Amino acid sequence: MALIERLMGEPFAPQDTKIHIHAFYAATNEVARGVRTLAQIKTYWNMDVVDAAELDLLAALVIGSDTAKLWKLQDFHCVFLLMEERVTFYTTPTEVRTRLGLPIP
Repeated sequence: MALIERLMGEPFAPQDTKIHIHAFYAATNEVARGVRTLAQIKTYWNMDVVDAAELDLLAALVIGSDTAKLWKLQDFHCVFLLMEERVTFYTTPTEVRTRLGLPIP
C-alpha cells in the first residue's frame, strides 16, 4: 500500500488503515512548524516503507519560507479533501498523484 491509498480509504485501502485527512493535515503542520518530526508521524500511523517513502516525497515539496510551506500544506489539504469526496479528477490514486506532482508507481 502507499500513503495516497491510505488517505483515500476504501476501496483503495482497508478502512482500518485509513488516515483521516484533517488529522494528517494537522500532523503535517506540526512537522512544518518543527513541533514534530516526520519519523514521529510515520510511527504514529505505523507507516510501512512505501507509505514512508511517499510521505518523504510530499515533504520534499514543502520548501521555502514559512508562508510558502504553509501554503503548500494548504494545497495538499485541499487536494485531499477533494479526493476524499471523489470529486471529478480526484477519484483515483493516479489522478491524485498527478495533481500533487508525485511519481506514479
